[in-house]
Formats: sequence, structure tokens, C-alpha cells
Amino acid sequence: MVADDTQQISESMENECNIAEEQSSATKQPKQYRPKASSLPTSLVHTVQIKDDGDNDDKNEVPTTIILQIFSDRIFLSITQLSGKMGSLLVCNVEESIIDNSTTYHISTLLGTGVARGSGNSAEQEVSLREVCVRRLAERMVLHARKMAGVGEGSILGGSENGTGPIPPLVVGLGLRSSKGGKRMSVESFNAVVDAAIELYEEGWKICHSAGMVGMEGPD
Repeated sequence: MVADDTQQISESMENECNIAEEQSSATKQPKQYRPKASSLPTSLVHTVQIKDDGDNDDKNEVPTTIILQIFSDRIFLSITQLSGKMGSLLVCNVEESIIDNSTTYHISTLLGTGVARGSGNSAEQEVSLREVCVRRLAERMVLHARKMAGVGEGSILGGSENGTGPIPPLVVGLGLRSSKGGKRMSVESFNAVVDAAIELYEEGWKICHSAGMVGMEGPD
């Protein structure tokens, strides 16, 4: 009789333990890891309408999506007219020399050296256009950095002394489609794309540096 009582007590305790484990498993939430907001890049997206140079109708425009991400050690900029496709990927490193007060732009293609479909340009012309666009973007960013530092447009910030340039390395994704008839992009459309990208960059820069700018006065 004692053995039977002991067995019943044992079975009862085991059942209670199983029930407790089931309840614990039901209420226990899986661990979720979320990055701190400070570790995430400043990200902005904007879409602008750029006139199609190959169309005589001024109402026909090409939607151009610009994506900006500012990391602590990189600036990523995507400019695409290809339904979200990134296109070619280029990188620009900017160096300054305090010896001759010069600024050097090193541009290289990381991905995509072909010709856009429907374009009448040669591969060399396509690559040159992309490099010119990236250089213009980098030049405008350098001018903005000097303005924010309160120095003249031709002044050297001296970042090269510690191995850094006036701006972090700039990575640009370019997905510009050819206009109708395969014509080259006009100067007006080119400048409109660059202006829109720089406007978004300056907005992102303000957001990225807003905490450090509290109580600071801008340059005269």
C-alpha cells in the first residue's frame, strides 16, 4: 500500500512538472535582438521627376529614385531610373594635400562597366559619364564639408594628415536609363540629377549631425 501511495505521489508530481513546463514554454518569448538607433545609418529616400531628353513633350518625365545612407565611415548614394535596380557601382576617395593645396579625386568602378540598353554611347562614353557624375557629387560634398567647417571653398581641411579625407569614401550606384532615341543626357538633366542628390545629402547631413550641432553657431 505504501508503494502504491508513493507511486501515485510521484506520478502526480511529474504531471505537475510537465504542466508547469508547458505553461512556461507557452509564455516564454523568443529573444529578440535589436540594434541601437545610434548604430544605424542615417537613411533617406526621395523620388524626383527628370525630363526625358529624347522626348519633345515636356510633360514626359522619368521618375528618378535617390537613396542616401550615411554611415560613420562611408556615404552610400543610389540614383536609379531603372525601377529600383542599382546599375553600376562606383567609389570615390577624396584626398587633400597641404603641400600644394590640392584636392584629388580617385574614382574606380566596382561593378558594371557595360553600356545601358538602348544607348547610342560607347562603353568608354558610358563609363566617362558615370565617373563625371560621381566626381561632381563628390566635389559638391567637399564644398559642403568646407562650408560647414567655416572655411573657404578653396581651403584644405587637413583631414589627410590623419589618413582621412574631407569626406568619407563615397559609394555611388548609378542606374541612369538612356533617353528615347539613345540620345545623351543633356546638361540640364545632368545638373538636375546632381542637384537633387546633393539636396538629399545636405538634409541627411543635418539629421546625422543634429545632436552635435545643438548650441553651435553656423559660419557667417
